Amino acid sequence: MSTVTFNKDEIIFRQGDFAEGMFDIVAGSVGVFVGYGTENEKQLTVLKSGDFLGEMGLIENYPRSATAVALEDGTRLQEIGYREFSEYFKTRPERLLAIMRQLSQRLRERTEDYESACKVLADLKATQGEPEKRSANLLQKAKGLLALYDSVMSSFGSAAYMSYFPSDRYLY
Repeated sequence: MSTVTFNKDEIIFRQGDFAEGMFDIVAGSVGVFVGYGTENEKQLTVLKSGDFLGEMGLIENYPRSATAVALEDGTRLQEIGYREFSEYFKTRPERLLAIMRQLSQRLRERTEDYESACKVLADLKATQGEPEKRSANLLQKAKGLLALYDSVMSSFGSAAYMSYFPSDRYLY
């Protein structure tokens, strides 16, 4: 395990990179983005000291699902490689509970996002064919949902799909 320091706007890892380890944030903050550096960039969250990042790719042996960027100078991370993963938690079992809590919180937030998206879609369906009954608030929520979907899909190389099915056409 080693400690690495990043300055503001330095990329820690990129979406799609192979995951060789995870990080325990010792100091500073990290932004997590999809579509980083593109017109579809979307910041998903900000992680701070005591949080983990990169654990999904390490646990699942899957490419990085997002790009991580240092948000301030002097952001320090303890890098935990694949081979050190088990030993890290044996020597620091309290950190295992911390990562479980963080993953649980993320799952709860995504469940809430999903429920919210389902409600917006149900409200849109209820007013299908009657766009005059759609409130400005509902349309704003739907556009926000579609913008997020667009940014995620395009960051995974689905630009052709999104150009064929433009978001706004589903709102009218």
